[in-house]
Amino acid sequence: MKRIMHGLVSLSNGRHKDKSMTKTDLEATSILGTSFALLFMLLSPFPSSGAERKSVIEIPAGSVGIVAYGSLMSLPSMEQTLGHKYMGPIRQIHLTDYERAWTNLRLINDPQATATGGEKIKAFLLRDNERIPLDGFVQLNIHPKNSGRINGILYLITDEELIRFDKREYGYRRVDVSGKIQEFRFVGGKVYVYEGLPVYTEGAAPKGTYVLIQEFVDSVTGACDALGKIFRDGFDRSTRPNAYRVMPYKNIIWEKAK
Repeated sequence: MKRIMHGLVSLSNGRHKDKSMTKTDLEATSILGTSFALLFMLLSPFPSSGAERKSVIEIPAGSVGIVAYGSLMSLPSMEQTLGHKYMGPIRQIHLTDYERAWTNLRLINDPQATATGGEKIKAFLLRDNERIPLDGFVQLNIHPKNSGRINGILYLITDEELIRFDKREYGYRRVDVSGKIQEFRFVGGKVYVYEGLPVYTEGAAPKGTYVLIQEFVDSVTGACDALGKIFRDGFDRSTRPNAYRVMPYKNIIWEKAK
């Protein structure tokens, strides 16, 4: 590159000294300048726009995309909510500007649930033959983070089916992330992800004893393993370590609240 620059400078200096350049000289200068411009573009450290490299997905009318980053990545779990076998595309994607963490804390007797007629119950865990009252459970969540990136699965479902997932993701809000999928851009419809409501997020949720259920962890990591080692490694790298006690569901003692 330095030699090319030196040659261009020398040619330019020579042109100033000799104002009687021939037509052939001018043509050679033009060709050399064009070649240098092309070479500069090839060697430039600045890549072309990411949007230019994205594949396009057309979302059919009456449909939306949803990004799964937790238990919804498990196809059996997804189909259970769907109510039938999923026949659409399954794409591995990366959601940008987000971080994944075990920070969604759900009370066993959620005031909003019990206010609508839900039955109050009590839960305990055993520690050295002592019954420790349990207040709630830990679930996965995502948080906005500059330059963050998490892996996940992209599904396409109908607007009617979306209502089922809104009910499933109680305690989460649906957020439009159509412009935050690294691999694709979309036309004809939107792509959503479920982000935990602030009231249920660690730091804002009521204080108490929360545990992470082992079967839930197994469902998430099992779904990742089924997609291959690279996907599982990506999940581990883009998820904050869990800070809560993990225990099997069978070790929890349930009682009706009096």
